[in-house]
Amino acid sequence: DDGYNFLKTRKRYYRNSLYLLESAINEWNNEASIPTFVLQLGDIIDGFNAQFQASELSLQRVLNEVKKSKAPFHHVWGNHEFYNFSREALTFSELNSKGQIGR
Repeated sequence: DDGYNFLKTRKRYYRNSLYLLESAINEWNNEASIPTFVLQLGDIIDGFNAQFQASELSLQRVLNEVKKSKAPFHHVWGNHEFYNFSREALTFSELNSKGQIGR
């Protein structure tokens, strides 16, 4: 859902995020030259998911779209990942690109 920045001075528009991800993946998949990889730079889900106990569901919804990509995704963990998950949980998650190599 839409929300505000940390200081509550600026509205952020999240509602279309999954649609925009889906659209980007469709574009990349239909390129004549598919990207070698996609680098996801962190904050894949909102930090407020933890307080609503929606972290796992929110992450799974995003990863379901990511899995449609013909190009592999590599993930960097941002502060929002750490708001939602422990380091140990991230290490054994699909967001651990290093752990996914060769699987």
